[in-house]
Amino acid sequence: MVGATFKKIASASAALCAALTLAACAGNGGGGGAQANVDATTKAVYNDDSAGTTQYFDDALRNQFSRSELGIMSDQMHRLGDYHGLTFVGSDASKNEYTYRAGFDKGAMNVTVRMDPDGKFSAYRVFPQ
Repeated sequence: MVGATFKKIASASAALCAALTLAACAGNGGGGGAQANVDATTKAVYNDDSAGTTQYFDDALRNQFSRSELGIMSDQMHRLGDYHGLTFVGSDASKNEYTYRAGFDKGAMNVTVRMDPDGKFSAYRVFPQ
């Protein structure tokens, strides 16, 4: 009986630790400076700055980069007005993926990044709302 009670307490403690760990990651926007890097990249996209946009991209993503697509995305962002920064929305730990809401004067866009083990972006996606 004591062993069964201990197992329940240990399981509950493990679940609480896991929940706190996920909450800590969510609270700092993905940890490891992810939010700061996503913000810098989003500002660079807004400013139509190709070097700034790709500075945190891994090699594979950098090879997919298109200067014309950057111009199109920058124009779409400018239609929404001034850029006001990011708000953390959520994450998928199994994919090492983080989603933020980019705020503008006249609306918002969701920005989703996937991080590789070195902390570089292996994916950077912007979705109009």
